[in-house]
Amino acid sequence: MSVFFKKTAIDDINAACAYIGDVLKNKPAARKLASSIYDTAMLLADNPYMGAPLNGKYPVDTDLRFLIVSKQLIFYRVVEDDHIEVTRVLDGRQDYMTILF
Repeated sequence: MSVFFKKTAIDDINAACAYIGDVLKNKPAARKLASSIYDTAMLLADNPYMGAPLNGKYPVDTDLRFLIVSKQLIFYRVVEDDHIEVTRVLDGRQDYMTILF
């Protein structure tokens, strides 16, 4: 199965890494976070259902699933057992439900 990142997910990753690298002045940590996010998301190619369903945690009608990497949540969906679509990568300390819905 292929893993695709929507533009919103890429923008989320870039924003988190820019904050860590530029504001916090920790470029190695920013690179490590980006690498961890991408490496973890690529595991979905062989294990598409390894993340928890979001509707198992909240009473929402959605097919989104999520994985946790550090303090980031990778939100994705399995599209007709054909490919994985990573939709957002948000900090778990944010009000991510408001952002998603």
